[in-house]
Amino acid sequence: MTNRPSTSKTVLIILDMLTALLAVVAIFTFRTSETVSTFSRKAGALFIPEAFVFYCLAALLMPLLFRLNSLYKYRIVASTYDQITQIIKSYFTFFVVLIVLLFFFQELRFAKSSRGFLLGFMLLGILFVSVERSVVGYFTRRRRFLTDEIEAKTVLVIGAGNAGETFALQVLNNPELGIEKAYFLDDDTKKISTSVLGFSVIDSISAVQHKAIDVRADEIYVTINNIDRERLLEIIEECKRTRLPVKVLSRHFRIVQNEFTGNDVSALALSSQFTIHPGLVAKRVMDFVLGMIIFLVLLVPGLLIALLVRLTSRGAAFYLSERVGKGGKLFRMFKFRTMYINDESEHRRAAEERLKEGKHMGKPENDPRITPIGRFLRKYSIDEFPQILNVLRGDMSLVGPRPCLEYEMQYFEDWHKRRFLVLPGLTGLWQVTGRQIEGLILHDAMILDVFYAENFTVWLDIKIMLKTVPVMIFGKSKI
Repeated sequence: MTNRPSTSKTVLIILDMLTALLAVVAIFTFRTSETVSTFSRKAGALFIPEAFVFYCLAALLMPLLFRLNSLYKYRIVASTYDQITQIIKSYFTFFVVLIVLLFFFQELRFAKSSRGFLLGFMLLGILFVSVERSVVGYFTRRRRFLTDEIEAKTVLVIGAGNAGETFALQVLNNPELGIEKAYFLDDDTKKISTSVLGFSVIDSISAVQHKAIDVRADEIYVTINNIDRERLLEIIEECKRTRLPVKVLSRHFRIVQNEFTGNDVSALALSSQFTIHPGLVAKRVMDFVLGMIIFLVLLVPGLLIALLVRLTSRGAAFYLSERVGKGGKLFRMFKFRTMYINDESEHRRAAEERLKEGKHMGKPENDPRITPIGRFLRKYSIDEFPQILNVLRGDMSLVGPRPCLEYEMQYFEDWHKRRFLVLPGLTGLWQVTGRQIEGLILHDAMILDVFYAENFTVWLDIKIMLKTVPVMIFGKSKI
C-alpha cells in the first residue's frame, strides 16, 4: 500500500515551498531596488513583473524535484551532507528544465526577464533551502522532528556469515536505519531456509536479480568477508544490475570505508552506473518537461471529463488502482473511472484464467461493466490522461512497460520480471507494436517489455510516442 504523507512530511513540504518563495522574494526585492533598477534600465535588462509570478510558481513546484531526489526520506534529512548534495542536484535539474521552458515560450512576457533572475533563483534557492534543511536536520537527528518518517525499508543482504550476522545485529539495535525487513542470500546450501538473528535466508546469491523484485527490496547490502576479491567484485556487479542502491560491509573495502565513512563498521555506498546513466537523466528531464506541458494543456479538459464521468454514473470521477512499478514497488495509478461500481472478483477470476493459459493480460473489449462514456474514453485512451500525475510524481514515465496488477506477477517467469528494471509508462513498445499482432500472447508481450527495459534510449521513447499518437486519434481498441 502507498502510505499517506505524515504530518511532519507535510510540514516539511510547506517549509520548502515557503523557503523557495522567500528566495524569489529576495531576488525581486533586489531587482526592484532603486540602484539596481537604474542600472538595469541603462543596461537594457528590464525587470518583467510577470517573471515574478512565473518563478513563484516554479518555487511551489520544487518539492516535486525534492521528492524525486529522496529529500523527504529520513536517512537523507538526517544527514546535512546528503541533503545539500540532493538540494544542489534538484535545483540544477530544475534549472535545465526552466531553460528549456523559457526557450520554447520565449515570445511570452514572463520569458523575457534577465538571465540574472534565473541564476538568482537557483543560487539563492540552494542557499536558503540548505540553511532551512540544516536546521531541520539538526532537530531530526535529535528525534524532535520527522520521527514518524523513519523508513520501513526492505533490504536484501548478500552473505549470511559473520559479516552478515554483524549487519543483522546493527539492524536490530539501530532502528534509525529504518530497516523493517531483511532477507539474506547465501551460496551455502545448508544456510538456505535457515535464519540470521530472525532474518530469513531465502536463496542463493545467483538469484539476486529476481529476488530483489520478489521481496520489493529498497537496497542491497553485500556483507561477505571470506571470499576472494575477484568473486566479490563479480557479486557487486551482479547486484548493480538490479539498479538498486548497493552498499558494502566487507574487510576487502575496509580502507575505503575508513576514508568515506570514518570507520570500518558503516556500510560503504557504491555508485550505481544506472543512477548516472545520461540516458536516464535525459529521460527523466523529458518526462518532467513534456509531462508538465501536457498537464497544463489537459487541465481544463480533464476537469470537464471528470465532471462528465461523475454526472453520468454513480461513483468517483477517478479510479485509483494499486499497480506494480519499478523494482516491484507498489504505487497508486490514477485513471478516469470507466466502469460501474461492482464486485471485481469475477473479473479477476477470468483474468487469472487468461494468464494461466498464457494469454495476454489485457482487458476484454466487451466488458459489460464499462459505462457508455467509459467506452468512449477507453477507445481514445482518454481514461489514461490522469496518469500524467503519476509521471510528475516519478511513479511512471511517459514511455515504459504498462504497470501490471499485483496478482498478475505470480504468473510471470523470472525473466519476465526484468520489465521492472525501468519505470512503467503511459505507453510502451507492445502498445504500439503488439497492436499489429493478432492473438498476442503473454510471452510475446513480455519479450517486447523486457527488450525495452534493457535497451531503452531517448530516441526509442520519441519513436514510441510518435507511434502512439495515431493510435489515440484513430481510436484503435486496447489490447
